[in-house]
Amino acid sequence: MEVRRIGLADLSSVRDFADGLISDGRPLDLWVNNAGVMTPPRRIETVDGVELQMGSNHLRPFALTVRLLPLLLVAPVPRVATMSSVMASIGRINFDDLQWERGYRPPAAYAQSKLADLMLTRRLAGIAAERGWPLLSTGAHPGTTRTNLSVTGPRLGGKPNLLTRVAVRITPSQGVEQGAEPLLYAATSPDAVAGGYYGPRWSMVGPTEAASPPRRALDAAVAARLWAVSERLTGVSLSAQV
Repeated sequence: MEVRRIGLADLSSVRDFADGLISDGRPLDLWVNNAGVMTPPRRIETVDGVELQMGSNHLRPFALTVRLLPLLLVAPVPRVATMSSVMASIGRINFDDLQWERGYRPPAAYAQSKLADLMLTRRLAGIAAERGWPLLSTGAHPGTTRTNLSVTGPRLGGKPNLLTRVAVRITPSQGVEQGAEPLLYAATSPDAVAGGYYGPRWSMVGPTEAASPPRRALDAAVAARLWAVSERLTGVSLSAQV
């Protein structure tokens, strides 16, 4: 095991991290996008001036995944697994105000970023199929899992509002072992399929099954546009990497 430092709120840190792996030149068999932040009570920007949730949850993982494709594509059976959320079901990609500069709403901003992650999963699977790559792109959601994600995010830059505090207490939830299972399945199971989405199927808790992506995640035109916008906002393009 080797530990390397990366800050997803800083694009230069993302670049340095990717450059370090690229300079090593070792193939990547598996890449997992999991880290993120959830529902800060006020709008916060990354050091690069990007709204924190869209930046940390989607744009930086997007940049890392695309930058590392050359290492993935020289592995025999590479896989990328990306964590989404049940909140993606209420998300909407708002291209007119992607970074919530007008009327910031914490849950809606989080939902948009996690819908974007699921669209990244499916778009990457489509690109791999179009180009004949052996790369398998899969997605997962953890249901509602008792981790510090729901505690630290709502306390960034202020106190969580009453609704958030109550929701955390009354929402059915599961332990971290069960909550980690969907992403492990997406990352390692021989039964996972390209563009597959895995997690508790009918509720926010329970065993891992094939989950139904929200309808908006299936919009190929929006996914293609989001990919292009993500390239522009990160400065990382597919054509420059492979």
